[in-house]
Amino acid sequence: MYSVLIVDDELAIREGLATLLDWESLGYTVVDTAANAIEAKHKYELHSPDLMIIDIRMPGRDGLELIRELREDDPELHIIILSGYADFSYAKRAMSLGIDNYLLKPVDEDELHLYLTNLSTELAARAAHRKKHAAVKIWSREMLVQSLLLDSSPQAPSAIAAAALESGLLWDSYQVVLIRLLLRDNADHGTSTAVKTRLAASFEQQEWGVVFSLDSYLGVLLQPSFQKELVRQLMVQNIHEAVTAQGLDCIITAGDMVDSLEEVPASKESALARMKEHFFYDEPGIIGPDSLKLKTGLPVKPEEVESGLTSVTERLYFAMDIGSINVLPPLIQEAGELMIAAGYSEMAVKSRYVRLATYLINKLPLHYRELELLHSRMDEQIEQIYKHTSLPKLQTHINGLLEQYAGGIERDDMEVLMKRMLDLIHRHYSENLKLETLADVFTYSSAYLGKLFKNSTGFSFNSYLDNVRIGKAKELLDQGCKIHQAASEAGFSDVDYFREKFKKIEGISPSEYRRKNSV
Repeated sequence: MYSVLIVDDELAIREGLATLLDWESLGYTVVDTAANAIEAKHKYELHSPDLMIIDIRMPGRDGLELIRELREDDPELHIIILSGYADFSYAKRAMSLGIDNYLLKPVDEDELHLYLTNLSTELAARAAHRKKHAAVKIWSREMLVQSLLLDSSPQAPSAIAAAALESGLLWDSYQVVLIRLLLRDNADHGTSTAVKTRLAASFEQQEWGVVFSLDSYLGVLLQPSFQKELVRQLMVQNIHEAVTAQGLDCIITAGDMVDSLEEVPASKESALARMKEHFFYDEPGIIGPDSLKLKTGLPVKPEEVESGLTSVTERLYFAMDIGSINVLPPLIQEAGELMIAAGYSEMAVKSRYVRLATYLINKLPLHYRELELLHSRMDEQIEQIYKHTSLPKLQTHINGLLEQYAGGIERDDMEVLMKRMLDLIHRHYSENLKLETLADVFTYSSAYLGKLFKNSTGFSFNSYLDNVRIGKAKELLDQGCKIHQAASEAGFSDVDYFREKFKKIEGISPSEYRRKNSV
């Protein structure tokens, strides 16, 4: 199956294209979709698609800018431009970037079907050519490993054994290690070749294994005597030194150990599976068979996740508002656990954390003007979220980001604590304020905090909140607002409940209050 990534800022277009054709019958699968250029670059790195269908006009970086960046990384990537504009100048610029086709919205199903059929033939011919070309080469250690990993129709066992014997690769066991270089701006500029050359020299000299290239990865086929923990640590250190010498970082995963060369592809597949899931491991060295993914907990439904994330966001905001920065890490982790339990992908987790952080950052400066300078760097700070390669590191980044905004607000004095609570109530009376929520962010039990509040104000938390809300409702009624409008803006979702509370506190109904004060 050839993989396809669809990029369009309109959800209807993305979903429509994904269901327009019977992709599978044509030999394709739509592996993912993206709504903008930034998301498209991340998903391109994640899936390495054979074909991308890209909208030419999108908010921010348009399709042409995206294609230009993709072409620097992958000159052979197949690309279709999609546009609602019959703009010849755009088409001409797109053609200069080496796109395959230019389609206008709405997409002609027959035209797309014909293109995909022709492309499938081209891709198959290219694969056959590579296979035939490789068959006539002189066997070498790296060539043998690459042949085992890339050839869907491997040589006969006798041919493999003969080549392995000649290359010195008849070992007792085998294990594939994959290395993904985290390139700056996704541009190689020869760095992967430099890393590979250094690794090949040291690994061959130490007889640690065979270094090879595989698609966008570097790899190592490990010899059995060097699969023990101590030597594994030295090997990982060697890899990191070669990578950092180029000013880069990397992700390393190991596949399952196998007993024969014929099973090496299976080891590669398990290493590749761990590479694709690397975001959900808390492993600084090498992610291998013994590494444990972050705990998922019990599965939850999407609506339960959103409800839980809304609760977390609410508590995070109040915690930042009052300066309880010690509450932030467990809340940020709680959000991650919810998303893991719901089976969110790496990109979905990052996107949801972006929404969470953006909401909190945009809301706080309304009350703390000194944060406006920090807020001006928000785009740069948010962009960093997408660059993290592990969930724990991402959570640490978000915690540090939120701490910057909450910094300097933390208070310990009890009198100041009450002032902060009262200030919070008077600013957020219209929101879903609950003593239990505030108790979480103030790190007190709700019973104890309620007692402190009553001793300080003479009112229970709910009574005080009701009085504040009724006071605001009176102001609104005095301004001529209708009763239901005043109730809603003061924080009452139920008009009948509002009338009941109003009469209990003021001694008269809202309508009587309006008549009395309108005279």
